[in-house]
Amino acid sequence: NNTGPPVTTERDAALAKGIIVNGLPILISPSPTFSHLDRYYAECVTGGPGSFVLPIYAASEFSTAIRRKLILEVSGIADTAAVRIDAEPPIDCLRGERDRRFYSDPYFPELDR
Repeated sequence: NNTGPPVTTERDAALAKGIIVNGLPILISPSPTFSHLDRYYAECVTGGPGSFVLPIYAASEFSTAIRRKLILEVSGIADTAAVRIDAEPPIDCLRGERDRRFYSDPYFPELDR
């Protein structure tokens, strides 16, 4: 969501077309914008019936996580253990869009509020 429309707008458009959005956030080097990128994915990016988030915490987990994601998507099996979310305040889904003002994004000045 560094460029283009807000992430929630795009996610909602995909969901309206019946597209299920899953997430594979890479948490090897934490994001300066979101300390809990997995929560951001769960609350702001993914959606649809059976959608899930599979966080990757180490490079050694990458191939296993991709394989698991593909198997879950193709099989349609719901994996309730896939999403790990702490009980914390809601994530600001537009934080990435607001932070891009530091990169001189002239396309969405209304998000600079």
